Amino acid sequence: MTKICRSLVFSFFFIAVAFVGDTSAQPKPLREITVSYPIGGSTSFFWVSHKSGSFEKHGLRLRAVHIAGSVAAIQAMLARELFIGMEGGPAGMRAWARGAKDLVAIAAVGNKLDYQLVSIPSIKRTEDLKGKRIGVSALGASSDFIARHAARQLGLNPDKDVSIIAAGNMGNRWAAITGGNLEATVVQPPFTLMARKAGMTMHIDLSKQEFEYPISATLTTRSFIKSDYDTVLNFVRGLADGMDFYRDEANKEKVYQYLGEYYRSRSREELEETRRAYSQMTPGLPMISAKSIENLIVNDKELAPLGLKPAEFLDLSFLDRVREERKSRGM
Repeated sequence: MTKICRSLVFSFFFIAVAFVGDTSAQPKPLREITVSYPIGGSTSFFWVSHKSGSFEKHGLRLRAVHIAGSVAAIQAMLARELFIGMEGGPAGMRAWARGAKDLVAIAAVGNKLDYQLVSIPSIKRTEDLKGKRIGVSALGASSDFIARHAARQLGLNPDKDVSIIAAGNMGNRWAAITGGNLEATVVQPPFTLMARKAGMTMHIDLSKQEFEYPISATLTTRSFIKSDYDTVLNFVRGLADGMDFYRDEANKEKVYQYLGEYYRSRSREELEETRRAYSQMTPGLPMISAKSIENLIVNDKELAPLGLKPAEFLDLSFLDRVREERKSRGM
């Protein structure tokens, strides 16, 4: 082999090695997944996580789809039309109890109730709520459970002393109560601020109680975990990082921007009500617990008699993994 040939061979060899090295150094493409979410105060944690780029840091690109009804979201998940869903009520547990055993809860942006029961200003005392209408989004929804729980906490029988009325989402319920078509409803931030400004009577603030309950639970399927464990883990990592972003005072202006998009609101006062309330209410990881699922079950007429075991609806391995990772980093 001539010197020129040997030189060319070596040149091609080093170019090939360099090319392979450059290719391997290229970042992996983001894993795209479809995730559903409802509109609600606690779900703003998910929205801010999504908008802040927290999921992209862990290799995910989310197609965030708003699905108003939990039942529709769960059906889409079981049909593999979406992979992960933020579920705002007991519908997931009910579907699981009816046989959809592939469903599993892995996290929740809140592990305690985030509602207040408020009434029109003329109703001052608990006993004055008797015979009155309390608006919820839909019968059997999370707000229905919460309204009934609040009534019981006040010493009222929700089946006899008050009328629980399906009145639609929070915006619709607010229009109904301010328009005289309801006497009471349950509200989350920022409607808690609006209720105070309207002079409404706050009968009970459930966020002050040590009552565990899954708020905006993160659901997926065991089959998706089996096929794509790392994607589910990265989702929980991204959600945890996004919740940190939400609570960090240094990010306040960005959080206002993202919340404004989420609520379609420019009211800084209302956006701060939401940011402050949830930053205080959920100070750590996106926790969900067996106790919160137990409380959901025992307070639900359909689920209570079935002898369900909360732990069987949960996979806490992702939260455990994220907790250990953070501990190793001194967080």
